[in-house]
Amino acid sequence: MNREFIAKHWYASVYEQFENQTHDVDFLLKVLTEQTDNQPLNILEIACGDGRICVPLAKANHFVTGLDSDEHMLLRCYRQMLGLTNIRCYQADAVISGWGVGYDVVVMAGNILINIECEIDYKDAQKTLIKNAAAALRTGGHLYIDFDLQYDPAARFNRLNESSSFIGTDELGTTGQCVSYGSVYDPITQICNGTGHWELTTNSGEQIILPKRWYKHIPTQTQVYDWLSDAGFTIECTYHNYTVEPIPEPIVEATNRAIIWARKL
Repeated sequence: MNREFIAKHWYASVYEQFENQTHDVDFLLKVLTEQTDNQPLNILEIACGDGRICVPLAKANHFVTGLDSDEHMLLRCYRQMLGLTNIRCYQADAVISGWGVGYDVVVMAGNILINIECEIDYKDAQKTLIKNAAAALRTGGHLYIDFDLQYDPAARFNRLNESSSFIGTDELGTTGQCVSYGSVYDPITQICNGTGHWELTTNSGEQIILPKRWYKHIPTQTQVYDWLSDAGFTIECTYHNYTVEPIPEPIVEATNRAIIWARKL
């Protein structure tokens, strides 16, 4: 059992322990009920992870397909799928892999638009996800996007202090934490860079330190709307911070959770 396996297993476990909120899932189900007359839908979720979102969709009687690139997350999803016959999940890179066709709804929730892991230019990857969604949907189908829309990315991401997150223990007895050294946002490129490491101790007492670097392209409201338009979508509804209030245009608050319901023309 190598260090990478141990680390990825640990992260999938503690992620499941910490990322267990349901309010966003409840809101998604509410939107689907209101916008589609509560009909069973053929739904694709991108980056389904451990099944936190796609499994409740299946339990709500939708036909669900999920894809994710992380096999450790998918194993947790498979466990949650036990006994459900209307859901399937598979491993794929959402940026470079095909998604299939003919879906009624594509769900891009959990902030995946900002948290893509890819080898190509980040902004191009974000645009590609939206184009892929259009290709996967039937005509008249809908895209549901749920992501952080930043009013002032520098205030959010210019942080040079050290902090820890996801402190916990997995089923194998590995304990650890994710340590961040901080991040810096470049307003010209719109790229935020961050550094840190995973600090783990295995059940045999072995110490594992894995350096981590990450970066994100923080899109503007206009960019996201333009990407949707270019991909052949028309925005039918927006929701601000999981309420019925539409997203302000332009946004004026520091914290905005943006939910967009867009139809493929």
